[in-house]
Amino acid sequence: MKKLFYVLVCFITTITFAQNKTYYNFAVNNCVEESAENLIDNCIKGSYLLNYDFTSIDGKKISTDKIKTPIVVIAGASWSAPCHGDIPAINKMVEKYGDKLQFIMILWDDEAKAKRMVDKLDKKVFIIPAREGDKVKKDHLDISGFVHKLDYPTAYLINKDKQFVNVKRGAATPTKEFGWDKVNEMNTKNFEDFLAPILK
Repeated sequence: MKKLFYVLVCFITTITFAQNKTYYNFAVNNCVEESAENLIDNCIKGSYLLNYDFTSIDGKKISTDKIKTPIVVIAGASWSAPCHGDIPAINKMVEKYGDKLQFIMILWDDEAKAKRMVDKLDKKVFIIPAREGDKVKKDHLDISGFVHKLDYPTAYLINKDKQFVNVKRGAATPTKEFGWDKVNEMNTKNFEDFLAPILK
C-alpha cells in the first residue's frame, strides 16, 4: 500500500511539474513582446524544447529528445553575410566543445543553396536545410516544427534538461576597420560568452 501511495505521489508530482512547463513553440507563437530582446528574455529563455525529428542535408536523422548533451541550435541562411562571418567561430567551438555539446544548424535555404555553407562548416555540425513541406517565410522559418522568428544568425543554447538558457544574435563581418582576424576574434569571444552558462 505504501509503495502504491509513493508511486501515485511521484506520478502526480511529475504531471504537475510537466503542466507548469512552457514549451518553446508555444512561447514564441504566443508571445506579445514586440522587440527581439523582450521576446528572448520574457518568452524564449526558460521555455523547454519539444522533441523535433530533424533530417540532415546528407539524410541522417536526429531526434532532440535522444540527445543527452546540451544542444546549440543555430539558425542561419546562405544569403546572410553575418552567418558566413560566424562560421570560423562556430568551427572553433565545435572543435573545442564538440564532445560536450551537440551543434545543430537549421537553414532558411533549400538543399541546393545550403550546400554553399556545408563545405565551410565542421563535419560535426548537424546541418538541416528547409525541405518540401517546411514552412519558410521571409521573416522566419519553420523547419520540422522548430519555429525561428529572429534574425540571422541566431544561436539558442539548450541545457541537458531541454531548457533554453541563452540566445545569441548576430555576428561580426569584415569592414574597412576590422579585417578577418579581428572579426574572428570578436565572434569567437561572443560564442565563448554565449556558451559560458553551460560550460561553468
